[in-house]
Amino acid sequence: MPRTTVAPTPAASERPDTRPASSRLPAPDAFPDEYTPTAVLARFRPDADPLEAGPRSRTVRLVIRRRCGGWRIQPTPAEIYEAMRADAPTERQLNVMTVLLNDATFDEVLLAHLEGAFTWRQFARALHRHGCAPPQRAREIRRFARPRS
Repeated sequence: MPRTTVAPTPAASERPDTRPASSRLPAPDAFPDEYTPTAVLARFRPDADPLEAGPRSRTVRLVIRRRCGGWRIQPTPAEIYEAMRADAPTERQLNVMTVLLNDATFDEVLLAHLEGAFTWRQFARALHRHGCAPPQRAREIRRFARPRS
């Protein structure tokens, strides 16, 4: 029986992206790099405590509690805060970011952004660096973060 050779499948980074533009995440520089003003957070969450923002984000803490119950060492909001900004994230930081990037609902992502856990540019950079931007998440971010075209 003759041998059949199969051409190797190109790596994901080498394949053309055939998803519609609305399902793709633009480059991080297309997104605003500003934190939400405290007044905007207060308007959306009147009960917001300024001490539970940034690296102490209340929403990030709740996401961790809901989604990391089985972890031997649970991440902290400060750890996720640092991981989102790391130029060369460690394996632990990549795992920690997954909780916020993929496992959190968009409402949780939006609240964490309002609480100053990250800017939209930092979030987009983390998604690109992590190599994951599910189409639904990309559409949500495009809708709320309003990237430049």
